[in-house]
Amino acid sequence: MPAIYEKYPTFGLFIDGLAAEYGDLPAIVVSDKSRKEPGLLRMTYGEVAAEVQALQWGLQDLGVKPGERVGVMMSSFAEWIVYLFAITRLGASFVPINPRFGNKELEFVLSHTGAETLVMMGRYLNRDYSQMITEIAGEWPRGGASPKLPKLKRLIGLRELTHPAAVDTSELLKRGRERLKAEGKPPAEKDPLVPAIHFYTSGTTSFPKGVPLSHANLLPHSVRAGELLNLKPGEKVLTLYPFFGISGGANKVLSTFGAGACLVFQDSFRPAEAFELMEQEGCTVIHAVDVQARELVEIAKQRGTPMPERRGTFAFTAGVNEALVIEMGEILGLKRFIHAYGMTETNPMILRNLPDDPLEARVPAGGRIAQGVEVRVVDPDTDEDRPVGERGEIVVRGETVMKGYYNDPETNKEAFRNGWFHTGDLGEKTADGFIFYVGRIKDMLKPGGFNVAPQEVESFLKSHEAVADAAVAGAPDPRLGEAVVAFVKVKPGHSLTPQQLIDFCKGEIANYKTPKAVYLVDDLPYHTAANGSKLQRHVLKDWARERAEAK
Repeated sequence: MPAIYEKYPTFGLFIDGLAAEYGDLPAIVVSDKSRKEPGLLRMTYGEVAAEVQALQWGLQDLGVKPGERVGVMMSSFAEWIVYLFAITRLGASFVPINPRFGNKELEFVLSHTGAETLVMMGRYLNRDYSQMITEIAGEWPRGGASPKLPKLKRLIGLRELTHPAAVDTSELLKRGRERLKAEGKPPAEKDPLVPAIHFYTSGTTSFPKGVPLSHANLLPHSVRAGELLNLKPGEKVLTLYPFFGISGGANKVLSTFGAGACLVFQDSFRPAEAFELMEQEGCTVIHAVDVQARELVEIAKQRGTPMPERRGTFAFTAGVNEALVIEMGEILGLKRFIHAYGMTETNPMILRNLPDDPLEARVPAGGRIAQGVEVRVVDPDTDEDRPVGERGEIVVRGETVMKGYYNDPETNKEAFRNGWFHTGDLGEKTADGFIFYVGRIKDMLKPGGFNVAPQEVESFLKSHEAVADAAVAGAPDPRLGEAVVAFVKVKPGHSLTPQQLIDFCKGEIANYKTPKAVYLVDDLPYHTAANGSKLQRHVLKDWARERAEAK
């Protein structure tokens, strides 16, 4: 029997097939505080597919054509999923835009993609997106074009977007439902090689890069990710990932839908409500990052009620923390999880462990090589394979990997060599064939000529009972060239001195990895990315340099 992604190889055929196979089963349960209607929004697969087909008719009537790139800037609403399938069913490319982007970032994405259509929310979480688009694109009437971004011709709103050119989503759906009733389904894109989603990576020091991924890049791999968790039709899956990134907006949606399971989500992460949803909806699968899991653990501690065993996927955004992993299992019931490795350019979960692997294989990111890809660990300078136990650059090729960055030939020359995509990430291969991520090449420290991955030292520092968070950087040193220094946030109610932490490291990790200085700080520099908060290592380097100069 063919797999579901073989029977339905494009997003449009996929959503139609899901309606045929699971029509009456629940597809989504949404808590969206920005909706006017009270309570949770529930939709079956049949209802989602019908809305997708109606919206596609509405988009076509508005003038959207196959091959276009359509920008979508909204939070994790039900409409996000409907637009995803409607735009891709039409044969256009869905461009998710981080709703936290500022004016310059939004202007860059719209200009870089040449988007002719933008779908945008109005007011949300104290931000006025109507003002934002007016400032960037100016005002123009319906049927006209932006005076500042001449390629932008169509503006579609929801959640009260006010702009002279804006057409509300409800208007498109009303029009589309009439056509659906009179004419049946609109035609669906059937070529799995056309671009489906055009992601933009999170840039910490420069503008993001465009990553177009086809239906074939995304759909089979994501559905197989659900199979790793043994998802069942009707099973409830709580995802806490935002939709604008590849993990939340592609992998979690497609992996859940591919099994006929039900995706439970919020428009924005609210810890107490997320815990209630998990319990009340009977969610047996959880997708979360460390910050979110820690919040749920604290709530579970306060409730004091035993948790049933759950499984899911999990990511560390602030470095590996084994103490949190143990608490997740004991307090939250999340004992069986996958901590995968991947990136937007390659898809998530190209290296992944399995839920029943021993803990030491599930805590670090990575594991077995996924179906459909090849992964190697190579010397960054020679591209020769590194032996077991020695670190090198992770390189990838296969069906999940993008063809190239959009409109960026110079970066493509650097990223693709001899048919392999060079990730810029450090990995290490084990004797049993596992590959684990150990850090970024550009973040590698070299005290006295030794290689030190900051994440390794950070993980050890976090094992101290008084450490809430830790980050490591390199500081100029007259003898070593570069010295390891640590910035540490102490847990409330605990006391700790820098020397105590240095002594804690001595004899436990190599002397060249032991921080030469420890600075206690109130907070560490993070920025919001698709998979949660990411450490701004360039800021840490500035901190380290400034403190070294002050000495």
